[in-house]
Amino acid sequence: MLKRVPGPERRVVRTRAIDDLAQGAVPAFWDRLAAAGSPIVERGGADRGCVIATFCWRDPEGDERGSSTRHVYLDANGITDRSRPERAGLSRLPGTDLWSLSIEVPENWRGAYRIIPRTEPLTIPCDGTPGWQWWRNVLAGAQPDPFNPLPTRAVQAGDCSEAVMPAAPAQRWWTDRPGRGELHETTFTLSGTPRSVWVYEPPGLAAGSRPVVVLLDGRTWAVDLPIAGAVDALGPAGHRVPLVVMVDSVGPALRSEELGCSPAFAAGLTGELLPWLRRDWAVTDDPASTIVAGCSLGGLTACHLALTASHVFGCAVSLSGSFWWPGSGPGVALQDRIRAAAPSRSRFGIEVGTLEWMLFEPNREVRDLLAGTGHDVRYREFCGGHDALHWRDGLIAGVASMLGYAPVMQ
Repeated sequence: MLKRVPGPERRVVRTRAIDDLAQGAVPAFWDRLAAAGSPIVERGGADRGCVIATFCWRDPEGDERGSSTRHVYLDANGITDRSRPERAGLSRLPGTDLWSLSIEVPENWRGAYRIIPRTEPLTIPCDGTPGWQWWRNVLAGAQPDPFNPLPTRAVQAGDCSEAVMPAAPAQRWWTDRPGRGELHETTFTLSGTPRSVWVYEPPGLAAGSRPVVVLLDGRTWAVDLPIAGAVDALGPAGHRVPLVVMVDSVGPALRSEELGCSPAFAAGLTGELLPWLRRDWAVTDDPASTIVAGCSLGGLTACHLALTASHVFGCAVSLSGSFWWPGSGPGVALQDRIRAAAPSRSRFGIEVGTLEWMLFEPNREVRDLLAGTGHDVRYREFCGGHDALHWRDGLIAGVASMLGYAPVMQ
């Protein structure tokens, strides 16, 4: 069962960036923010390894006399706790259009964030509405930060801005450049459900016996955060280059069913998708060069497949795997399957964010169980939350690790 762990206790602080402002200085402040970019980052956090980040929102209706906005909230991945929205409320500078929140964050944090202006306060529903549904409705009114200089990202139920703190590690693989290969979209009936499947052929791909990576939640990587340009970097870096197959999850209900270790979905991947790829796309039948990769529930399913269908998928890449599953519902937990499984030649790449306060302990448990039963495990933690802005780079890093380097021709 998933154990509810309290969210982060982030300290809201006063900062000179806002405290020194008077009403008459606010127009000049907006000009400086437009030039410097948001959020404002200052040293001086009380906790070692932290900085102070100030997030601002400009009320388009002006000051409190003419505005209908009475509450503004920050939603920052891994930083704010959605179960306690009152702790992430911005404050208005009286008589102005400026709302702000200054909060301590790790100096190596990278994450998605957005601003939520409202007329009514955010309150947790008591009418039985599922938490995810309530939050999705809340996010319908969220906005990216117009003062952030980085591109807006269409991830996690809406447009987000990206915050990068001064000590955040650079992302080696991610790029916004489009892929130089060919992307094909087709409709494929998998486990009885017609769905989109995207196949990307990067430059430098072998003509036959092609390594292959199957990406779950494929629309994210084909459409929302196109990953083709990052895949292109594998060849020039000396790595083997795979065919990339991105499988659509269709919708939330089917996704929860299929990526909850569904036997029917597993059978569809191993008995329908892979034979088609071997026949029509010349992919290998070598499990050591056949990767399944996913995030969240997709990470759970990737590891489940490499454990239970290792004759097909010999490699799994999991980002923020939902190893709490099945919670209080029916099903056999992955941890119990690992304990009962014999060692195999499957290899596992597992990453999780240290700010994922509900997931990092289950991910460490899965790492230890896999290693303790003789499996090959490569494990990493990053300073972030349940966030596609980390997964986009970690997926390619995991694939590179699984495939290794191409042989050097003499």
